[in-house]
Amino acid sequence: MNPQNLIGAPVALQAPDGRVFRFHVAALVPFRNDTYAVLEEESESGQMLVTLVEVGDDHIPSFLVQGDEEIITGVMETLAARTIAHSLEEEEECHCGHDQGNCSCGHDHHHHHHDGCSCGHHHH
Repeated sequence: MNPQNLIGAPVALQAPDGRVFRFHVAALVPFRNDTYAVLEEESESGQMLVTLVEVGDDHIPSFLVQGDEEIITGVMETLAARTIAHSLEEEEECHCGHDQGNCSCGHDHHHHHHDGCSCGHHHH
């Protein structure tokens, strides 16, 4: 099983009191020789959880919620650094036209360019 196939996958977690919370896999982050999934709640709160991804012999992944602040902080910092690096790489590759609506960067823009290139890539 390729862990990258998990991006966007729905995940339901059950609390000890029986309530079910629905998430989706927002990102996979390698940290300290393990793979962690950052889950984003499917609600207005958009709460995020850091979970350890374990794949059993049945090839079905399980998501173990992490409570260790050091792991949570490390995973989120790694994700932030990776996101910033990715954005900078895209910025260097971006060749926007300066005319309004004349962007050749390959991204779908729903905004207008003003006063030169303002190619802000939107990633969710």
